[in-house]
Amino acid sequence: MIKKSTRLLALVAMMLTVLAIVALALAAFGSPENDLKPEKENMSTEDTNNTTVANKTNEVKITPAKAQQIAEKFIEESGATAGIPTLDEIDGEMIYTVPVVINGTTVGEININAMTGENMGGAGGV
Repeated sequence: MIKKSTRLLALVAMMLTVLAIVALALAAFGSPENDLKPEKENMSTEDTNNTTVANKTNEVKITPAKAQQIAEKFIEESGATAGIPTLDEIDGEMIYTVPVVINGTTVGEININAMTGENMGGAGGV
């Protein structure tokens, strides 16, 4: 009787160990469903009128990379760089908001018109 219960306990312990290993592997590597989803661009998807900015992105003439390059020209602070732009609709105009970053910290922003590439001003600064 003792041998049967000992074998049964060993079997249950082994099954629990396998289950724990599988759970840890899933937690470490994530579910495969998440790997199949495309990453979204770092863009805002709504404006103040609840219409989607995503529908208007094909109307813009300036790319996010170009907006970042344009903003970089207006940064005067040593060590500061232009971050990843986000696209928003502000007062009916499509505008890239480009963060100004120093040592990984956002210290301001520059707004670039997504149609013309014009510097629309910004906020913050050092």
